[in-house]
Amino acid sequence: MDLVRRHTFTVCGWAVDTDAEHNDRDLKALYDDFFGSGKDAILRGLAAKPGLIGLTWYTTPDHTRYTYLLGGEVNAVSPIPDGALTRTLPTSRYAVASYEVAKDIIAAWTEFFFTDIPLAGWVPNLDINLFFEYYPDGVDGDYQLWVPVVPADT
Repeated sequence: MDLVRRHTFTVCGWAVDTDAEHNDRDLKALYDDFFGSGKDAILRGLAAKPGLIGLTWYTTPDHTRYTYLLGGEVNAVSPIPDGALTRTLPTSRYAVASYEVAKDIIAAWTEFFFTDIPLAGWVPNLDINLFFEYYPDGVDGDYQLWVPVVPADT
């Protein structure tokens, strides 16, 4: 796990609201639509950096529902395509871990978020409530998990 200070940036993409029970079905539909409808090409035309981002934020106080946005980093002044959303992530310290494509992403998230980060003396910064997967070479390649963190003793 690395700690990285990242300045404010904006992610644009298309999203679905879901929960753990419907996650696989809902994300499959989102990915199928993203790649099957040409939204991936639209995003490439707006992208400020290469790669794709899967951005997640909780939508209920008990953390049982969340939104997953599939998109990429864009300039803050980029036009927003029809049906797309943007989220601006504030400057923060992030815990970052890299994984090979063979690592199950749900297992990676669970281990990283609930075990690795706390064991390193940090906790996810739930005030920011924006966590993401970064796919530098596309969603079929290796990936990174990025979680804003604060020291556990604060």
